[in-house]
Amino acid sequence: MPITIPLSITRTIKTYVILCSFLGLCVISHAQKTASGFYISNSNDSILTQIKIPMSLFGYADLSKLFFKVEVVDSINQTSQKFKPGDIKCFGFVFENISYTFFSQPTITKRNLRFLQPMLLTPATNIYVFKTADQNGRAVGTFYTLEKNDGSHAFLSTGIRNLDNFKEILKEFYKENLQVQQLIETKFKSRMAIEKDIIDIVKSANLL
Repeated sequence: MPITIPLSITRTIKTYVILCSFLGLCVISHAQKTASGFYISNSNDSILTQIKIPMSLFGYADLSKLFFKVEVVDSINQTSQKFKPGDIKCFGFVFENISYTFFSQPTITKRNLRFLQPMLLTPATNIYVFKTADQNGRAVGTFYTLEKNDGSHAFLSTGIRNLDNFKEILKEFYKENLQVQQLIETKFKSRMAIEKDIIDIVKSANLL
């Protein structure tokens, strides 16, 4: 079932990200790294914790693994717990001076949950993103999940070959809003502008 993140939860996340920054940016323990962070349960409880940073075979942080699961560590008794998308609403941490937040959201289909990073959070529509890469780290594809404040979703990806399909999906998503539909019709002229076009449309919908 889709999980909607209320605006109050978004404010809580911002507060916890700031708090994590003061608690310590990163704790290193041999090959395993952890970062000060938090997670928000499905019952909206906010828990401070340590987030395990997944590492690649070559010894660098591989944050793409967090799309599928996250392991948290209780700093008091050092017990760990793993969460999959759907088990919690979101989690976040500060690693190497950068703040990260991941939300449990559907991608590609409503039943296919992943921990997605937010691209844009607004009162009307949120945009979450999931990027795939090959074994050499080169970008392969980008998947976008749009979530309206009523909990409905639209799914877009750079794998959609016909740019007109982007228009059709978003027109259906915003079918009640004639002005946004008119804006959509002017977009998706170039594959290089897909991300900008999506953001422009969402920002416009937020103003109407």
